[in-house]
Amino acid sequence: MLRRLKIKIIAVVLGSLLLVFSAVLFALNISVYQTSVKRTEIYMVSVVENDGFLFQPKSKPDKWHKGLGRDSFGEQDMMKAGRFFYAKFNFHGELIELNLDMMFDFSREDAQSFTASALESPKTRGAVGNFSFLKAEKPYGQIAVFAERSIEISLLEQLTRTSLWAAGIVSLILLCLAAFFAQWMVAPVKTAFAKQRRFISDASHELKTPLTIISANADVLQHEIGENQRLLQIKSQSERMGELVHGLLTLAKTDENHSNIIRSEFDLSGAVLNTALEFESRAFEEGRQYSYQIKKDVKYTGDEKQIKQLLSVLIDNAIQYSENGGEIIVTLHSGGKRPRISVYNTGVGIARDESGKIFERFYRSDESRSRETGGYGVGLSIAQAVVKSHRGKITVSGEYGKWVRFDVVL
Repeated sequence: MLRRLKIKIIAVVLGSLLLVFSAVLFALNISVYQTSVKRTEIYMVSVVENDGFLFQPKSKPDKWHKGLGRDSFGEQDMMKAGRFFYAKFNFHGELIELNLDMMFDFSREDAQSFTASALESPKTRGAVGNFSFLKAEKPYGQIAVFAERSIEISLLEQLTRTSLWAAGIVSLILLCLAAFFAQWMVAPVKTAFAKQRRFISDASHELKTPLTIISANADVLQHEIGENQRLLQIKSQSERMGELVHGLLTLAKTDENHSNIIRSEFDLSGAVLNTALEFESRAFEEGRQYSYQIKKDVKYTGDEKQIKQLLSVLIDNAIQYSENGGEIIVTLHSGGKRPRISVYNTGVGIARDESGKIFERFYRSDESRSRETGGYGVGLSIAQAVVKSHRGKITVSGEYGKWVRFDVVL
């Protein structure tokens, strides 16, 4: 339980911090990329407004520099950083001028191919291949300015790589911090659970002595005065209290030895068969149709004593909560790599909204029926604890008012 709680805390803390960090990185990358695109757009507009005068622009369009800063990034810087070219056309679409001064290892044929595609486009702004273009009307016809988009793409790729490296490093740091805080937060809970287990164990041990004395004295009195209704009630309640104490001790021991169980290979088929046979006479006396289907030669590595206790709890539960003439089937099969044990019984079943609660300690789905059968709501808690200590899984299914089945995968 504490381990799962610690994992959840780490997941929540790490997930939240990574979400915020990722959002910041994403916003930063988009901002830088959009700034680069905007600066490219500024230069293209500058070339258009200066009619292609590339190296010494006549004016700087203030409206395009708003928010960027005049001194932070000028046209001369852009010229050194980018690859641009422009072309002029007359009203008949004939090429008047093609300036490739900013384009190296770029042929006129390639430039004319890009310009032809741009002229065919109805848009004044757009993209052709690896170039963005901007078209504008002029007294002599039209001018088209092209800027290579690989600048923005390369910048974005570089930012992405840097962000991923930063995210990886920050993730490791955040993981260490989350693990530290999870350990710090779980420490009081761990202490509380340890005190609770110690209290249950100590109290159960202390209760065993007076219960033994009460039961022994009741036997002596019954021997002296004979059958007496009061003595029978005392003995009955002492036995019930003894069962409760035994259950509490078992839970405490299971909690303490959750990760320290003694594992050894044993014959699981024989363990299931022997446990099932122990309940055969009781089932017959209480009018149940009792059967078992056990696959032979199934081996398992675990604590044989705890596995038998698990089966005892499930079979006892099936007998208690089945009606007279009801059917009980104990099954063992080993489909796949892990053995599966099933205990099926007809009867009142379990309501759907209670299927997640029945493994809670001291929870009883039917209070009146539990009092009749002597249940205290610790049996299934013990079963679940045993299954968890063996890293298995226990589930319940059924139809309310008809049948219920517990499945254990070891």
